[in-house]
Amino acid sequence: MKADFAKPLLSAIIETGENVVVLRSIRNVIGAYVPRKAPRIAHIYSRVYKRILYWYLDLRDQLYIKRAGFTQLPPAHLRDRVHGSTDIRGFLEVGKKCSQDIESALMKIDRDLGSFRHILDFGCGCGRTFIWFANRSQPSNFYGTDTDADAISWCRNNLSFGSFGVNDPLPPLEYPSEMFDLIYAISVFTHLDEDYQFRWLSELKRIAKPKGILLSTVHGHHCWKDLPPEPLAKIEKEGILFVPVNTWKGVFPDWYQVTFHTKEYILERYAEYFDVLDYIPRGMNDVQDMIILQKT
Repeated sequence: MKADFAKPLLSAIIETGENVVVLRSIRNVIGAYVPRKAPRIAHIYSRVYKRILYWYLDLRDQLYIKRAGFTQLPPAHLRDRVHGSTDIRGFLEVGKKCSQDIESALMKIDRDLGSFRHILDFGCGCGRTFIWFANRSQPSNFYGTDTDADAISWCRNNLSFGSFGVNDPLPPLEYPSEMFDLIYAISVFTHLDEDYQFRWLSELKRIAKPKGILLSTVHGHHCWKDLPPEPLAKIEKEGILFVPVNTWKGVFPDWYQVTFHTKEYILERYAEYFDVLDYIPRGMNDVQDMIILQKT
């Protein structure tokens, strides 16, 4: 009986219209005789399959990277970790849209990216958004930090216009107080429980300059309105819902799951750390809500 846990990995590639005959052959040959009752063997097969898949994609993507105008892009395994898919086109499209949405949010407060001199991408991963700021001519200093040491290592070796650091799951960061006049956190507070998010809000306030701007995203009403009755009642009552994802067990740490917020919760609780200048429903990639915060 064939193992079916590799199918989601293939689906993203199949959707791109690429020729995946080689990958299907690999999957069929290796996986055809993996019994469902042998989870350890299945786990080994999954790891071997992923390694072969990533190797194949990295070779294939070299041509696309050149056509897209980049000298280098993150390898498949890092894209998969941050993007949830190995699809290089989707990775680039989402990153570009995120960068555009950041600039659109800043326009709402009559600012532009070039007016900030020290910018931090908090939770930068392998630079999905960061890479789109590479050719900006303003004299800004770009920084990125993340808990993913492999992603940060790639950024350090390939994104020369930025400075990168690895941070722990909880504060503090390595930066001095009042260093940044712009911090953005895309899909960070969408994965933290209440305790973690408040610790990080306090830390980001510490490293923000007076009147510094923090852009953050959350899973707002658009993301949680169709939840089942019990969790829906809970978030409507408490304003926040932290949901463990079973399929992420062993992939992401326990503190990194899925979090939903109400707008009312944000306006009340985040205001304990920053002034809330604006709340933009679906302001990030037309999915997550964008919050514009300012340090008083």
